[in-house]
Amino acid sequence: MTARHRHHGNIFVGRVMVVAACLLVLWVNALIFKEASAPEHPLPVLKVVTVMSLVWMFTGALGVCGRMTWGRPLMLTILYAGSFAAYIWGLIILATADRTLAGGLKATFIATVVYLIMSLVMTHSKHVRRLTSRAYE
Repeated sequence: MTARHRHHGNIFVGRVMVVAACLLVLWVNALIFKEASAPEHPLPVLKVVTVMSLVWMFTGALGVCGRMTWGRPLMLTILYAGSFAAYIWGLIILATADRTLAGGLKATFIATVVYLIMSLVMTHSKHVRRLTSRAYE
């Protein structure tokens, strides 16, 4: 009988996945920031929220890439909170009677999808899990 070894993920692949997720979130937040900066209907609070979510997302990503145990939970919290917030913001846009926020609906829909997909990928990836778990060393 041959012994089977379970493959617990690759550290390099995990880091590439984290960097790709950060770049996608950066792109989506740039779309939201652009919509929030529109001269017709500026939303300074939304601009602050996008910048702060990027700061905490990249902090979590640096923690994950540095193999800190707190990095993955922080990154996942920001991703799940971002997907929920984008969904709620989309509902607010749809419920606005005068449709003053309607220009941001496309960016909000894209943000909801990207945040949700990235959060699910980062949650279930054995490569990303390997980065913060010392059990596989």
